Amino acid sequence: MEAMHYAITLPADYDMGIIRARVASKGPLLDDFPGLGLKAYLIRERGVRGSTVNLYAPFYLWVSPEGMGRFLWEGGGFAGLVASFGRPSVRRGAGISCLPGPSSLSQARFATLREQSIAADSDPASAIAEAREQLALEAAGDGSCLSALAVDPTDWKLTVFRLWDREPPGEVGTVYQVLHLSRPGGAGLFAAQ
Repeated sequence: MEAMHYAITLPADYDMGIIRARVASKGPLLDDFPGLGLKAYLIRERGVRGSTVNLYAPFYLWVSPEGMGRFLWEGGGFAGLVASFGRPSVRRGAGISCLPGPSSLSQARFATLREQSIAADSDPASAIAEAREQLALEAAGDGSCLSALAVDPTDWKLTVFRLWDREPPGEVGTVYQVLHLSRPGGAGLFAAQ
């Protein structure tokens, strides 16, 4: 599993209805995309849930690196986003764990994203083991639909991505609204656990 995400900051006066309409029309195009486990179409709106900016911030979990490559540079859809908004910086990480929650993915309405650095003087193996244990506890909590953990060894950052069926508590990370969820290979995300 590969995790990938990017964020596009939009002008303060940007009509987020444009993003909603774009996701409503184009989101289903990835519902059957080969190699994609899950794509969450996420937004934050200025003045809502503490956000100071308008943000479009999709999050992907890929079951195959070939699928990610097809999407990013082989004409699989990223070019349309680049044409509309410019090319964003894409963060990616090696998937460590992906766990289902007690709530169904079809009920996902919110997402959280939390990044934390692994201390330079610590062994990554023990930090990742601790993060996996914590993820398992969080995944079983009320309102949880999915919990995923990835690590980017470029800067040794852990990323925790979660989907929720209700508004999550603020301490679990930055909160996003889910506009659409494409999950063509969702079952493959849990297969290697």
